[in-house]
Amino acid sequence: MAMHVIAPGPRTTIQDKGRLGYQNSGFAPSGFIDRVASRMANALVDNEDGEAVVEFCLIGPTLYFDETVNLAVCGGDFSIDVDGEIYPANEAVHVPAGAKVSIRTGQVGLYGSLAVAGGLDVPVVMGSRSTNLRCGIGGWHGRALQAGDVIPLRHPEKGKKDLSWRWVPQRRLVRPEDPDVTKIRVIPGPQEDMFTEKGIRTFYESEYTVTARSDRMGYRLSGPQVESIGGYDILSDGIVNGSVQISGTGEPIVMMADRQTTGGYAKIASVINVDIPLFAQLRPGQVVQFEQCTVQEAQRLARASGDAWREHRRMLDARRRDMEEQKRGSFVILGVSGRGEQDGENKEHGRHSGWDRSWRSWRGAGRPCRTGGRRSWS
Repeated sequence: MAMHVIAPGPRTTIQDKGRLGYQNSGFAPSGFIDRVASRMANALVDNEDGEAVVEFCLIGPTLYFDETVNLAVCGGDFSIDVDGEIYPANEAVHVPAGAKVSIRTGQVGLYGSLAVAGGLDVPVVMGSRSTNLRCGIGGWHGRALQAGDVIPLRHPEKGKKDLSWRWVPQRRLVRPEDPDVTKIRVIPGPQEDMFTEKGIRTFYESEYTVTARSDRMGYRLSGPQVESIGGYDILSDGIVNGSVQISGTGEPIVMMADRQTTGGYAKIASVINVDIPLFAQLRPGQVVQFEQCTVQEAQRLARASGDAWREHRRMLDARRRDMEEQKRGSFVILGVSGRGEQDGENKEHGRHSGWDRSWRSWRGAGRPCRTGGRRSWS
């Protein structure tokens, strides 16, 4: 069984949790640009969290499969067109063999992650299936997907069982406090002392716009110049995901999944882990403002994020056991069946009570933002 690419869309690659442990040799980790979306999509189709997904930018691929599959799309405000029938993101879809699957673009978000039950059968290179475009390794022949590509699945038997009952709350995205500016939290340093007090105030008090010169390597921002004490160049040192460099123009560059391993621009701050997926979903033209955060607060948010994610996985596992019992005829779970509908009512009314608990825990880990809400799973 295989996935056939009819039209790939721009910047469509295969990514997993990343190529870890090789930065000292100059290899960027690559991997999911939005860990929340990718892990969620994998969870919906019963894959491991770090399983490889098809990651696309703004315009999704058009595909078909030899046999029946379960798939899910998470990330931006995308939808799934299966031979003319439209399904929302954030739920598993059972796709019949030969059906044409097209991912439709929404109004919010930039990147989407498409997971297929059973995983993509592409080679593991240096411990990862992630595509590194600059090195030409990983993924499918080390490149972006192209029309005509045929990518086999590792466990096609996982498409036989209908998983369309698996979904996450449709109202997980909440209204922004400020519809015009996305707040992103950062930890100061490591070269904050290279900037004047005025420059540091400028960085935190100003609004910056995401430019079209942004990709998986880094997001370039335009806005007021951050004043330095004696220039912006340093002896090259290590770069982490979310490092905020100040370039020679005095404007920020936020380093992302395909970043270089070292760099020679001073880093004024680093985006905290739980806000990187949010930042990754900003489109060119959107406005961001940085907020200072302590290491202790970032660690607390990370723990809350992990707790919420484990609760979500626990609820999916519990629901799976319930479905298996229901199939054997032991009992009926709250009248919920199929895609979460209850006796023809909307799934909001037929939701398993555990989803409400999970949703409250998850929503409480952050606060609203422009792209729909701070997401806390990482």
